[in-house]
Amino acid sequence: MLILLICLTNAVDLRFKLPARQIRCFGDRLQEKEMIQGFVEGESADYSLKITDTGLNKQLYYMYHELTQKFTQLFNETTQIQICIHNLAHYQMNIQFIYEQGIQAELASLEDLKEIEKQVKQYNNTLQHLKSAQIDLLQLQTNRNEKMNVISSKIIIFSFITIMLMIVVTIISTIKAAKIMKLKKSY
Repeated sequence: MLILLICLTNAVDLRFKLPARQIRCFGDRLQEKEMIQGFVEGESADYSLKITDTGLNKQLYYMYHELTQKFTQLFNETTQIQICIHNLAHYQMNIQFIYEQGIQAELASLEDLKEIEKQVKQYNNTLQHLKSAQIDLLQLQTNRNEKMNVISSKIIIFSFITIMLMIVVTIISTIKAAKIMKLKKSY
C-alpha cells in the first residue's frame, strides 16, 4: 500500500468556445514522479477528452459523453503528453478546462504508513468509544424521561386526590356548619 504526498506547483484555468466537430489539443512536458490532474466541463455531454503519452505513443485516458470529466495521472519517468478535447456536437460549445501540472509526488515509506495505520486504529477505537458513550447517554436520557413521566403522573394523581378531598371536606364542613346554625336558631 502506497500513499502519495503531493505538492502543487502549476495550474491553468481556461474557458473557451469550441466550434462544432472541432478538436483542441494542449501539450506538456512532465518530469519523473510528476502528476497531473484536472477536469473538463462542457455545457453538454457531447464532447470527449483524450490524454496521450506522445513519448510512448500510448493513449492513457479517454472519456466521452460525461458533463464533467476528471482525470489524474502519475508519471514515473520524463515524458511528453497531449490532452485533446473534441466537440462531438453539431453546435459550438463553451468549455472549461482546469489543469494542474507539476505536482511532485513522493512515495511514503513503509514506516510512515505503519504509523499512520496505528493512528487510524486509535481514531477508530476512540470513535467506537464515543459511539458507545453516546448510546449510553441516549439510554440514560430515555430512562430519565420515563421516570419523569411516572413522577408527573403521580403528582397529577396526588393533586387530583387532594383537590377532591378538599372539596369533600369543604362540603362536609359546610353541611355541619349549616346544621349547627339551624340548631342555634332553634334555641
